[in-house]
Amino acid sequence: MRLQKSLGSWYLFAMATAAVIGPWLVMMQWWISLTGASIALSFLVVGLMCIPIGLVYGEMTAMLPFVGGPFVFIQNAFGKEASFWTSWALLLSYTTVLSFQLMALMWIVEYLWWPGMPLTSMMIIAAILAVGFAIMNSRELIISATAQFLMFLVLVVIAVTIVVLFVSHPTFDTANWSPFFQTGRDGFFTATALMVTMFFGFEIIPQFAEESKYPTEKHWRLIVGSIIFCIAFYGGLCIVNAAMLPFDTIVNETPMVSATIAGALYGTWAQYAIALANFCALATCLNGFWLAGSRLLYSMGRSRILPRQFGNLNKQHVPSTANWSILAVTLFFIAISGTQWLEYLFTLMAIGVGITYTISSLSFLQMRRVFPKWRRPWKVPGGSATGVLAVGCGLVMTYYTFKYFDSTLWYMFFAYFAIGFVVWLFLRWERSRYADQYVIDVPTGVVED
Repeated sequence: MRLQKSLGSWYLFAMATAAVIGPWLVMMQWWISLTGASIALSFLVVGLMCIPIGLVYGEMTAMLPFVGGPFVFIQNAFGKEASFWTSWALLLSYTTVLSFQLMALMWIVEYLWWPGMPLTSMMIIAAILAVGFAIMNSRELIISATAQFLMFLVLVVIAVTIVVLFVSHPTFDTANWSPFFQTGRDGFFTATALMVTMFFGFEIIPQFAEESKYPTEKHWRLIVGSIIFCIAFYGGLCIVNAAMLPFDTIVNETPMVSATIAGALYGTWAQYAIALANFCALATCLNGFWLAGSRLLYSMGRSRILPRQFGNLNKQHVPSTANWSILAVTLFFIAISGTQWLEYLFTLMAIGVGITYTISSLSFLQMRRVFPKWRRPWKVPGGSATGVLAVGCGLVMTYYTFKYFDSTLWYMFFAYFAIGFVVWLFLRWERSRYADQYVIDVPTGVVED
């Protein structure tokens, strides 16, 4: 049984772009507090750093059109060990962001309809929603993809409408942007480093290489297009919101910035419209990473790095064991969301992103060096020079994220990889006992021209 080709170009674009777009209603106040109106410039800088990474992902996707994305790239370049550890870092990012999105949905519900909602109620509702996503993603992929596309359209239309309404209102005042760098140079660099997490998602397109009807040699267009779209989306929302009120008022007195301002200027309907857009943003982000996470586990199972059960498909031709495994981990992270752990894990997500981008870009350079005759249906402009730039961008993201780790984050970082080491030892032991269960029977590489 094989994965079915069901995703066209627009569905793939919506899958990636909607996964990148985060809950700006929940996060806008924090974003602006970091550096003021210059947070829009932070998004531009990080987005531009992602473009060379997206380009090398595009070449590798065309060359290795297999489910799994970064896992497959790294496995072909550096072998199973490197691909396991990088995937372990990436899985932390995927599962953490799922739990965060679910809890962020509850924060919006609390803000609008249930002030003082007990944490236990938040966790129960979030868990029920997680089960619902697991059930939806156990059906044919086109069902989730269609829902993703429609919700993406809704959030874009509402966001653009709100931007137009804000800019056309007399309250809009560019004087509120001054000083542009509210917290100085260090604050701007801190904000820029932290915004790495807000572009995480464009790389999920390669996860669907075997389920795409759109030619894989053109996937680079969707990857780069999603990055450019999100630069404009984030930057536009931030610069406009920052002009609506003075910096101190936004930071100290305006929770859920966009909805609070819209409600005050245009009434309850505008407030609820923004809430609807953010519900869609959270749901699409959650759905995109859920699907990508299950494909990553499926690819690892199919390559026999994980037990072969992870490589199973159900009658709807979607990963089964992988899907329910994502649910189990997500429920665990929801269960610990009453502590600061979820906040810390969300910060750790940036490290998973930085590590994955860096090693994937190194894989691009390695495969060009070791396998120069491999078929490359699309080649990156600039060749290896673009690959070197991509590695540099990945290293910058990783360095600045590590730079702002505190002792608790370091402990959690090492603890997570210590757990990974236990899993790695168990898998090695199991492979030695049940070698026949780990025989690869699917392609993971390409042939020479």
